[in-house]
Amino acid sequence: MTQGNKGHRHRLRRLSDVSAGHWVEQGVGDFDSGVNALLPVGFEAYARVLHPAELVEDRYMRWSEVAERSGRALHSQSRFEEIAGPKPTDEPQQGQFPAELLPVLCEVLATHTATAEQCYFGLWEGWGWIGDLGDAVGEGPWVELSGRRYLLFEGPVGAATELGDNGDGYFFPQSPNLWWPQDRVWCVATDVDLYSTYVGGSARLIQDLAGEPHLEVLPVELSDRLG
Repeated sequence: MTQGNKGHRHRLRRLSDVSAGHWVEQGVGDFDSGVNALLPVGFEAYARVLHPAELVEDRYMRWSEVAERSGRALHSQSRFEEIAGPKPTDEPQQGQFPAELLPVLCEVLATHTATAEQCYFGLWEGWGWIGDLGDAVGEGPWVELSGRRYLLFEGPVGAATELGDNGDGYFFPQSPNLWWPQDRVWCVATDVDLYSTYVGGSARLIQDLAGEPHLEVLPVELSDRLG
């Protein structure tokens, strides 16, 4: 948490009409449907972006490094506890895309939509700090899928880095839990219980994400179990 960022969310607008999220609600599967529980059907390709682990010395490690060190195999459905060895490694950030890497993700996504200036951002209702946004938070309306409810905001793609402003002078670094552009050419989901972020979009988008040196990306299928 940082202080002194009042007004940081100036590019984001809270929406009272959440109909922009109906296509996601209609396109996702049940809670136990794997990647489809988070992302809708219909995209050409899907990927999993792994949140890096952090050593005690504060150096971020890729999952592939953790797996190599422990002598275990990393694959598209690996869970962190399955590849972590006995050496001290902090767990990746859960339910939160790393703040240091979020601008990188935004830059790649922005090049794969014609509506980068109009995107929608879902924020999970359960984050402790969002109660400071006002009493209306508890009343919705919500985008609802797979047992989760999300407040909905609108803004340019880069405003994903501004979502943690509680409007009272404090900034809680918080990535969106669900977001997509107005033209619906991609969708991104970071479930609150997971150490990974999932992306659906064109094959070219997934290729560009995999080619970004700061990100660790694995291709997945819509039916894959969540990791």
